Amino acid sequence: MDELLRLPLRLAPNRVYRFYEGGVLMDRFRGMPEPRDTDHPEDWVGSVTPAINPPEQTYEGEGLSTVEIGGRSVALADLLKERPRDVAGSEIVERYGETTALLVKLLDAGSRLPLHVHPTREMARRIFDSQFGKAEAWAVVATRQVEGAPSPRIWLGFREDVSRDRLMSWIIEQDVEALRGAMNEVEVGPGDAVFVRPGLLHATGAGVFLVEAQEPTDFSIVAERVGYPITPEEAHMGLGWDTMIDIIDRGTVTADELETLCRRPERVAGSAREAWYEEDVWGTQSDPFFKGFRLVVEGQVEWPHAGRYAVNIVTGGSGVAETAYGALEIAAGDTFAVLAGTAPMIIRGEVEMLVTTPSFA
Repeated sequence: MDELLRLPLRLAPNRVYRFYEGGVLMDRFRGMPEPRDTDHPEDWVGSVTPAINPPEQTYEGEGLSTVEIGGRSVALADLLKERPRDVAGSEIVERYGETTALLVKLLDAGSRLPLHVHPTREMARRIFDSQFGKAEAWAVVATRQVEGAPSPRIWLGFREDVSRDRLMSWIIEQDVEALRGAMNEVEVGPGDAVFVRPGLLHATGAGVFLVEAQEPTDFSIVAERVGYPITPEEAHMGLGWDTMIDIIDRGTVTADELETLCRRPERVAGSAREAWYEEDVWGTQSDPFFKGFRLVVEGQVEWPHAGRYAVNIVTGGSGVAETAYGALEIAAGDTFAVLAGTAPMIIRGEVEMLVTTPSFA
């Protein structure tokens, strides 16, 4: 087992039920035959976080990823419990305990998601007794035009300050037109990156396929129920709007802030001979929570994130991830984990990937 944990580990597909449909672009990305939309539009990658779903859609281990070790399937959560420092690294374990401090998803929305919000760490501690809130960030992989829907877009925060009473009225009365009409609406395409800080009301539109990095929780407070199979109790997670309304940031997201939240990756490293380069996807705004990098290899590179747990999604090309203990062939659509205890590694080939790691900030 010790030698096997020194290798990069392939992650098995891990589709999760949600109340909306999607998945066509994800199926194509994964190379699946007959791509189609289903009620499993998310793939939780490198997950040690259980999914929260209705009882009839819940099974033991739902949302938890598995890796291939020595020809057998092992739950990453079990591996973490058995070898926390080898998986997550000493710094993460000492700070947070038995966790990777990270959840990564592939998410393909076949319809517009409802407007919803996630708590800050401070609110999560107070309301849910959780050390993690739910900061999240998106990297758009591909888009499609869904019949009857506008071009692919997102909604993020309010254009102007909204009073508590007005926001409460919109939510209780389900005045969705007023809610959406008060928000920033941004068209997106492949390569766009968005940071969704906790507290910002948001939604992805139909036809957006993205990689999502987030804190390892499944807390969602839903402000919009019309047209979705969500009960009033489920919308506020049974805690009432008098409590949950204060999770929502009612302040203005200015044009300058919106430009920071919605950005393009910026180059931060590379070789003199251009054998590889790396881009910071979400910038310093994600630093307290996680980091995301777009790694492009056209030759070979020594793995630039040694000693850190990383979840990797191969977005283009093909290559090999190799250590002294063996090699893992990788190609577009593959996902794999690099444990904190993985041996020194080289990536060879012509390959692009999105690398996400927990933050040490």
